[in-house]
Amino acid sequence: MNDQPPTIRISRPGMNRTAYIAINGIRFKPGSARGWPERFCDWITCRTPDGIVADRREYYTTAFTRFIGQRKRTDELNRKVACRKRAGYRVVLVGHSNGCDVIGRLLRDLGTEIDACHLFAPAAIEEDFEDALINDSVGKIHIYGSINDKALQWGKVTRVLFGWLGLGYGSLGNRGGEFAAKYPDRVQDHSNHMYGHSTWWDEGANFERSMRLIIANDTNDQKATTS
Repeated sequence: MNDQPPTIRISRPGMNRTAYIAINGIRFKPGSARGWPERFCDWITCRTPDGIVADRREYYTTAFTRFIGQRKRTDELNRKVACRKRAGYRVVLVGHSNGCDVIGRLLRDLGTEIDACHLFAPAAIEEDFEDALINDSVGKIHIYGSINDKALQWGKVTRVLFGWLGLGYGSLGNRGGEFAAKYPDRVQDHSNHMYGHSTWWDEGANFERSMRLIIANDTNDQKATTS
């Protein structure tokens, strides 16, 4: 495996203004300077051209209480998206784990339109994103998962056991390749099966690699749209 992050040129004349919004997963401490959404926003601010902005929707919940506030989190994310769209930005959402489920609910329950989403270790349900593709509420979907993500393997079990109650976690991150194969023009799988659930956001080389992947993939999306 090549451990070097992909080389990209962040110079995008003619590209539309973009707003990236990060959404964390469970057991996250909001406001942490070391948290990945904070580092995400700093990276975008310092490493991309003017006209590109970053924001985050942080929250705290546990594995057993996340369903209680999921609609509130979805509504709050929707307000952020609407604000950026009114200002003329194309909107790209970047979620991790349960944050991807929040994105899925935004598309499914509110019908909010976004340009793209990047789903890291998504504890989300394929059907939410499949419907969004069919309804054209999302342009491109990028999945960064792993078949060896133990947390998502457990999540799949919870959905089998408790899905009839409307509970349980999705496990899209374990099947990114399968989902991408169904929609090859609009879904791309970038899974790394050597990774675990949170490896993507480990400080250092992994974080840098993830950020470069997001920008490189989003740049390609924009080029494809304008070509």
